[in-house]
Amino acid sequence: SALMPASLTGALGQGLRTRLLIIVPALTGLLTTGFVQAQMPVPTLSVDNEIATAGFFHLNWETEANSFELQEAASPDFRNTTTLYSGPDRATVISGKPDGTWHYRVRARANNKPGPWSDPLTVTVAHHNPGRALMFLALGFIVFVAIVLTILRGRETK
Repeated sequence: SALMPASLTGALGQGLRTRLLIIVPALTGLLTTGFVQAQMPVPTLSVDNEIATAGFFHLNWETEANSFELQEAASPDFRNTTTLYSGPDRATVISGKPDGTWHYRVRARANNKPGPWSDPLTVTVAHHNPGRALMFLALGFIVFVAIVLTILRGRETK
């Protein structure tokens, strides 16, 4: 500024201040909304069995993040969701669901800011038929009785 007149230095300084007043809030908004979310990793969601007949199933997700949010919905559009889990774990066991189709998604979280959702995952819960379960129970009881009788007869012959 020693080589420039004072009026020109003041004008440049005012113009620079005006530009910074416009640019800094815009960059701050970009960093706190779109830029941070776009840079956050998208988890990969997987399930051990897409048709759950045993009454439970395992959901796993993988990514470089340290905090997650897992949601469940009865419809594929996730209109009415329930947050099942929020925290650092990378897997969970789901049990106690009635027969039906359930939809899941997970996203990473950093500094209380959510990242993008994973691709949705669909799990069908189809419990065993109660008649079939009773048949297996009865068959197990018959095998148990046969083993006990065989052991008791073996003792009598000695």
